[in-house]
Amino acid sequence: MNDQAKAQKLFEEGYAKILEGIGTLGYPVETDANYDGTALRAAKGLAQLILPIPDVETEVKDMLTKTFPAKYKDMVISKHNVAFGVCPHHLLPVIYRISVAYIPTNKVLGISKLSRLAKLLSRAPMLQEDLTHELSRILYEDLQSDGSATYVEGLHMCMASRGAGAHETRVVTSAMRGAFLDHLSTRQEFINLVTTSHPTLI
Repeated sequence: MNDQAKAQKLFEEGYAKILEGIGTLGYPVETDANYDGTALRAAKGLAQLILPIPDVETEVKDMLTKTFPAKYKDMVISKHNVAFGVCPHHLLPVIYRISVAYIPTNKVLGISKLSRLAKLLSRAPMLQEDLTHELSRILYEDLQSDGSATYVEGLHMCMASRGAGAHETRVVTSAMRGAFLDHLSTRQEFINLVTTSHPTLI
């Protein structure tokens, strides 16, 4: 049994206990057919939101080996990538809108890889702040770019559906490296481009 299968089995056992707890609140867990298989379905859902770290690291490394020669030194941006993760404090879902950018030196990534990178790294029980900085770090250090920037808006279910019930609130984090950190104009250009509303293309 690999690590992912082992994790999913443990998730299923945990959800079975959660269902048992729900039953103690008066819900017909044992008699309502809608609960049949719920523990397994919930475990599969959580397993899809939490990818194994070695798998993520391998895919990121592979992604960074498939680059193209850089023919220009201007900013490359992939904005408004929708991704999903899990809050490590409550294990509730987080919906992200992620914008990333870098300034090439000698190589560029295929443009779809930026979106893939954002979606891949988000599938973890990780603080939004850590996700934001890790995306910038990879695009700066591992890609060996002249600078990188990340801007993330997060809708956290732990805030929206419980506690304060702040469903209208978005948590915003950003991280800059290299030219984006050193030059205010470069940083401001990125922020303006990813926060200004534009008509949709289609």
